[in-house]
Amino acid sequence: MLVRDIMTTHTIAVTPSATLEEAANVMVTNRFTTLPVIAPSGELVGLLSEADILQAPGPAGDPDTGAILGGQVRTVGTVMRRSGFGVAPDTDVSDLAGRMSDAGVRSAPVVEGGRIVGMITFGDVLRALGRAERH
Repeated sequence: MLVRDIMTTHTIAVTPSATLEEAANVMVTNRFTTLPVIAPSGELVGLLSEADILQAPGPAGDPDTGAILGGQVRTVGTVMRRSGFGVAPDTDVSDLAGRMSDAGVRSAPVVEGGRIVGMITFGDVLRALGRAERH
Protein backbone atom coordinates (compact mmCIF):
# COMPACT_ATOMS: atom_id res chain seq x y z
CA MET A 1 0.00 0.00 0.00
CA LEU A 2 1.26 3.47 -0.88
CA VAL A 3 0.97 6.77 0.95
CA ARG A 4 -1.21 8.14 -1.88
CA ASP A 5 -3.79 5.45 -1.06
CA ILE A 6 -4.37 6.65 2.50
CA MET A 7 -3.27 10.31 2.69
CA THR A 8 -5.70 13.13 3.33
CA THR A 9 -5.78 15.33 0.27
CA HIS A 10 -7.70 18.22 1.79
CA THR A 11 -4.95 20.07 3.60
CA ILE A 12 -5.03 23.18 5.70
CA ALA A 13 -1.82 25.17 5.93
CA VAL A 14 -0.57 28.50 7.21
CA THR A 15 1.96 30.94 5.84
CA PRO A 16 5.08 32.13 7.69
CA SER A 17 3.42 35.53 8.22
CA ALA A 18 0.45 34.09 10.16
CA THR A 19 0.50 34.87 13.84
CA LEU A 20 1.01 32.09 16.35
CA GLU A 21 -2.44 32.85 17.72
CA GLU A 22 -3.98 32.36 14.25
CA ALA A 23 -2.09 29.08 13.80
CA ALA A 24 -3.11 27.87 17.26
CA ASN A 25 -6.75 28.63 16.45
CA VAL A 26 -6.50 26.61 13.21
CA MET A 27 -4.99 23.71 15.15
CA VAL A 28 -7.65 23.77 17.87
CA THR A 29 -10.56 24.18 15.44
CA ASN A 30 -9.41 21.31 13.23
CA ARG A 31 -7.93 19.13 16.00
CA PHE A 32 -4.47 19.15 14.38
CA THR A 33 -1.16 18.77 16.17
CA THR A 34 0.96 19.92 13.22
CA LEU A 35 0.41 22.36 10.38
CA PRO A 36 2.34 22.61 7.14
CA VAL A 37 3.73 26.06 6.46
CA ILE A 38 3.63 27.14 2.84
CA ALA A 39 5.01 30.08 0.90
CA PRO A 40 2.52 32.29 -0.95
CA SER A 41 3.57 30.36 -4.09
CA GLY A 42 2.30 27.14 -2.48
CA GLU A 43 5.66 25.50 -1.81
CA LEU A 44 6.22 23.77 1.52
CA VAL A 45 8.67 25.77 3.63
CA GLY A 46 8.28 24.18 7.05
CA LEU A 47 6.15 22.63 9.74
CA LEU A 48 4.62 24.07 12.89
CA SER A 49 3.69 21.82 15.80
CA GLU A 50 1.85 22.46 19.04
CA ALA A 51 5.17 22.05 20.83
CA ASP A 52 6.74 24.75 18.63
CA ILE A 53 4.08 27.19 19.78
CA LEU A 54 4.21 26.20 23.44
CA GLN A 55 8.01 26.29 23.57
CA ALA A 56 8.37 29.60 21.75
CA PRO A 57 9.96 32.20 24.00
CA GLY A 58 7.75 34.98 25.29
CA PRO A 59 8.48 38.69 25.21
CA ALA A 60 12.02 39.71 26.11
CA GLY A 61 12.52 40.00 29.85
CA ASP A 62 9.48 37.88 30.72
CA PRO A 63 10.33 34.15 30.53
CA ASP A 64 7.05 33.12 32.21
CA THR A 65 4.76 34.23 29.39
CA GLY A 66 4.21 32.09 26.35
CA ALA A 67 4.56 33.20 22.76
CA ILE A 68 0.86 33.96 22.44
CA LEU A 69 0.56 35.68 25.80
CA GLY A 70 2.09 38.95 26.84
CA GLY A 71 0.90 41.16 24.00
CA GLN A 72 3.79 40.51 21.62
CA VAL A 73 2.72 39.35 18.16
CA ARG A 74 4.83 36.43 17.02
CA THR A 75 4.66 34.85 13.59
CA VAL A 76 4.79 31.26 12.43
CA GLY A 77 7.97 32.02 10.50
CA THR A 78 9.83 32.82 13.73
CA VAL A 79 9.25 29.41 15.33
CA MET A 80 8.49 26.89 12.57
CA ARG A 81 10.87 24.05 11.77
CA ARG A 82 12.29 24.69 8.31
CA SER A 83 13.54 21.19 7.68
CA GLY A 84 10.27 19.36 7.78
CA PHE A 85 9.72 15.64 7.49
CA GLY A 86 8.12 15.21 4.06
CA VAL A 87 7.15 12.08 2.20
CA ALA A 88 6.49 11.28 -1.46
CA PRO A 89 3.06 9.93 -2.48
CA ASP A 90 4.60 6.72 -3.87
CA THR A 91 6.27 5.79 -0.55
CA ASP A 92 5.32 2.37 0.81
CA VAL A 93 3.25 2.74 3.99
CA SER A 94 5.17 0.04 5.87
CA ASP A 95 8.45 1.85 5.11
CA LEU A 96 6.93 5.13 6.24
CA ALA A 97 5.88 3.62 9.58
CA GLY A 98 9.51 2.96 10.48
CA ARG A 99 10.69 6.35 9.24
CA MET A 100 8.02 8.20 11.23
CA SER A 101 8.79 6.18 14.34
CA ASP A 102 12.55 6.72 14.02
CA ALA A 103 12.09 10.47 13.44
CA GLY A 104 9.57 10.80 16.27
CA VAL A 105 6.95 12.49 14.09
CA ARG A 106 3.21 11.90 14.29
CA SER A 107 2.24 13.56 11.03
CA ALA A 108 3.94 14.48 7.79
CA PRO A 109 3.20 16.47 4.68
CA VAL A 110 2.99 14.53 1.44
CA VAL A 111 5.07 16.46 -1.07
CA GLU A 112 5.33 16.23 -4.83
CA GLY A 113 7.38 18.68 -6.87
CA GLY A 114 8.00 20.84 -3.80
CA ARG A 115 4.28 21.36 -3.21
CA ILE A 116 2.15 19.81 -0.54
CA VAL A 117 -0.44 17.40 -1.97
CA GLY A 118 -1.67 15.86 1.28
CA MET A 119 -1.01 14.98 4.88
CA ILE A 120 -0.54 11.64 6.58
CA THR A 121 -0.65 10.86 10.28
CA PHE A 122 0.80 8.03 12.30
CA GLY A 123 -2.82 7.02 12.99
CA ASP A 124 -3.46 6.74 9.22
CA VAL A 125 -0.42 4.49 8.91
CA LEU A 126 -1.43 2.26 11.83
CA ARG A 127 -5.00 1.87 10.52
CA ALA A 128 -3.71 0.96 7.05
CA LEU A 129 -1.24 -1.58 8.41
CA GLY A 130 -3.97 -3.08 10.60
CA ARG A 131 -6.31 -3.46 7.59
CA ALA A 132 -3.52 -5.04 5.55
CA GLU A 133 -2.84 -7.57 8.32
CA ARG A 134 -6.50 -8.59 8.50
CA HIS A 135 -6.60 -9.41 4.79
